[in-house]
Amino acid sequence: MRLPFILPLLCVLSLAARADTPGPLAALAADVDRDAAQVIHVWTPEGAWTLATGPQRPGGRETRAGDRFILASVGKPYLSAALLRLHAAARLDIRDPVTRWLPTEVTDAFGGLEGVRIDHLLSMTSGVPDYLDDAFTEAWMAEPEGWTVRDALSFAEGEPPLFEPGDAYDYSNTNYLLAQLVLEAATGQSYGQALRSLVLDPVGAAETAAFGSAPRRAEDAAGITGDGWDASGLYVGEGFGDGRLIAPAAEVAAFFRALLVERRLLGSEALALMLEDPLGEGYGLGLDIGIDTSGYGPVYGHGGGDVGYSSGVIVLPEVPAVGVLLRGDENADEDLLWRALDLVIDGD
Repeated sequence: MRLPFILPLLCVLSLAARADTPGPLAALAADVDRDAAQVIHVWTPEGAWTLATGPQRPGGRETRAGDRFILASVGKPYLSAALLRLHAAARLDIRDPVTRWLPTEVTDAFGGLEGVRIDHLLSMTSGVPDYLDDAFTEAWMAEPEGWTVRDALSFAEGEPPLFEPGDAYDYSNTNYLLAQLVLEAATGQSYGQALRSLVLDPVGAAETAAFGSAPRRAEDAAGITGDGWDASGLYVGEGFGDGRLIAPAAEVAAFFRALLVERRLLGSEALALMLEDPLGEGYGLGLDIGIDTSGYGPVYGHGGGDVGYSSGVIVLPEVPAVGVLLRGDENADEDLLWRALDLVIDGD
């Protein structure tokens, strides 16, 4: 099933291919939308290829393969993997009640969160309402600096739960802000520090960072809104667990390759937990879970969208192949990423 976009280890290259050359992806060059920065990256055991197109920012140079983009919700599997690594190390249990880890003032603000477990947060089955609504977006865009996770959570506090924990599925970003607080409590580190030690360093993702944990760079890709203005300046302050990471495409592929192809980031038990789809909604613990209708075997991944940015990842473990699309506007094209995978795998 072609997954919808909601909106030192690097890729090992063969002698015949380099990660900064398009190879078979060159066939897409005439068809891509060049209005914004975009990178398409495909890895297979035979090599890795990258097609970079469009201006890195309006009036600027051409986008390069190593330019970093904001990942939006493609960052959710990173947080899930970090918590599952703690589970595998017996530093927490993924089925712990969240009241064990969250401050009382947080649980009280959400009516107690009775019956909500960590895995409910990661699988979007907790019933907590979404903080990420028009009111939050307007407030954040009006004054982007200084936001904390608690500030963001306040936009969902006091709202009644949507359903009993575990009874239904609803894609709510609040789940991952609460999961971030669990990670910080369990590690005694900030979100960025914990992600660095548990996930980013083990997969060699030196250029990937949570907001606030490393300076932004002038060469990071701009994010152009539908109204035509650059939203890059909004992404300041601390990172949030629902997806505020910035990364180059090759490092995104390296993470998903280590997680789902090499299966070395998590042990077998923890990975099995991640790949469970508790309610048959096509969502595991931070991953889209696809039905095998692609012709390539099981399909996993995630998509993302935020103001000025969009992204998507498709992982085909049985091929194996990993495809990543990062775009500096809100128009990431799922079909284009599938075409890229088809070109690399089948040559058409």
